[in-house]
Order: sequence, then C-alpha cells, then structure tokens
Amino acid sequence: MEIGESIIIGRMGQQPLHLSDASIDPQHATLTRTSADSYVIEDHDSAKGVFVFGLRIMRKSIKADTPLFLGSFKTSVKQLLTDASRINLQQVWNDYDKQKRKWDRYSMLVNSIRMLTPILTMLVTQMVGQNWLVSCIVLLAVMAIAIFAGEKVLEKKTIALATLNAQMQTTYVCPHCHKFLGFVPYSVLSGKKYCPNCGVPIK
Repeated sequence: MEIGESIIIGRMGQQPLHLSDASIDPQHATLTRTSADSYVIEDHDSAKGVFVFGLRIMRKSIKADTPLFLGSFKTSVKQLLTDASRINLQQVWNDYDKQKRKWDRYSMLVNSIRMLTPILTMLVTQMVGQNWLVSCIVLLAVMAIAIFAGEKVLEKKTIALATLNAQMQTTYVCPHCHKFLGFVPYSVLSGKKYCPNCGVPIK
C-alpha cells in the first residue's frame, strides 16, 4: 500500500490475505496507510467489531505489527497485507528462535555476573585495604549496581519477548486457516504434516 491509499478489509475485502472466518463481515473495516509504518483502521459498523488492545474501536491509528481482532480473528496489518501462502514458515520460526535464544543468553550472562558479585566485591575490598567502612561502602555499591543492572535487563527482556511473541502469533500461521500454529518448532509441525487447527497438510 502507498501512503494515503485505503483498502476494504473483510471476507470480500481487498487485502492480500484471504479471510474466511465467520466472525468477519464481508466488508468489515477500512485500512488507510498514513506513513511508512502507521495505518488507520476504521470499523464499518461490523457485527463483531474491531478490537485493539482488548478495546472495541471505531477508528484508531496502529502500527503494522500491532495485534488486533476482526471479530474473533486475531491478526495485524502486516499479516493482512501478506499472502499467507507465500510465508516461509521455516524462516519465521528460525528468526523467532534466534531472537529468543539471544535474549536467553543475555539474561544468563547478567545472572552470572550477579552471582559473581560477592567474589568481585571481596577482590575490590582487598585492593582498597583493611578499612572496614570503605569496604562496606564498596560492597554495598557493587551489589546495588549489580541488582539494578540485572533488574533493568530482565525488564527489557520481558518487554522484548512479549513483543516477539505477539508478532509471532500473527506471522506463524497456517496458510490455509490463518490460525496461529503455536510455539512449536517448524521441524515438529512439518513432521506431523498437518495443521493442528484445520487438519490441512502443511507444506
């Protein structure tokens, strides 16, 4: 879509993704691109509504990867504008797994540093000398820094994984029923050969 362009979304809409969910009206909403990564979605007085962040909306500005519901169907602008039959599910899983492992390694490194804090503190206090007051101040300062840094990293990881999981739920979908395939590695899905939601073979 070009900036300023609008399309109708629905079971008889103009979006590339074929929608067949019964909770979606034939012409459910209008989607307008307002900038490189911003869109406005406007409900067409649909029977089951449009929901963003759990709230029914009539008109709202959203990003391409913002999760939304058309009736009971969970999707995003990015998914709506993508032909699901052309999605490389193996690549989607690989990208997700790579990002998740990166954050897991990062938090493990931080936890390791936090566990080594007492040892590092003892070494620092020995270099400072036998002054117990200075040693206590150094000990408290090092522990406070380690705890603060660790909490910040864990908070950042939580937000990043929540975002990653939300994006995954709108991209790692069956090319036939367009429902989320779950957090199941593609190697396992392809081994079973069938979508767990609709039973149609997954290629």
